[in-house]
Amino acid sequence: MEKITRNRAQTIQRIVDALEQIIAEGGIEAVGINHIAERAGVSKVLIYRYFGGIEGLLEYFVRMGRLFPHYTPAWLEQIRPAQPSELANIWSSQSLQLFRQLRTSRSARELLKASVKENDSLAETISKAQDDEMTRLVDQLVFIEGCDHHAISAVVLGALSYLTIQAQNDRPVIGIDLRSEDGWQRIEKAVTIICKAIGKMATSSANTHVATRAVDLKVSSW
Repeated sequence: MEKITRNRAQTIQRIVDALEQIIAEGGIEAVGINHIAERAGVSKVLIYRYFGGIEGLLEYFVRMGRLFPHYTPAWLEQIRPAQPSELANIWSSQSLQLFRQLRTSRSARELLKASVKENDSLAETISKAQDDEMTRLVDQLVFIEGCDHHAISAVVLGALSYLTIQAQNDRPVIGIDLRSEDGWQRIEKAVTIICKAIGKMATSSANTHVATRAVDLKVSSW
């Protein structure tokens, strides 16, 4: 039984690796069952058996943790702000770190780009899985009650997604070269300023409450 489980895990890994390579090389348009099966060296019947088809495989890939981190409860407790003033730094640093990782992965950038296509079943699958994962991250990292953190996060993360897509398409935004490190440093500085302003407004409201951690709890890096 252990050998069967191990072989299944190895086969799934080969299929996922093949999918990632194909997306990086040719975008979502290059994805197909036969192409993936050939690249992974498996029967296409196995792909249907394990994932139900291309949609199931793409959803699995988005949700498996390669694109969006899976935080443990212990890590979330460590990163919880010790005081309300730390909230803005957590929001900005985690958002920027997420998109730095997405920008270094061509397959991730291709999936972001594909998610905005209209009338495409694969794009719908990718978009929903990405939105679910981003919502999960936002709900884990908000650490505040009483403000519309979903709307705030939609503005910030939605903007970063759009900028990442434009960079993938080799297009500037407001004259900023998004294929350059200097361009992204300007974007990151702006996001930090925006998060500080939002954090200050949110924490100064009488209707909000920040869930803080014990000050003696050590914080480890992500």
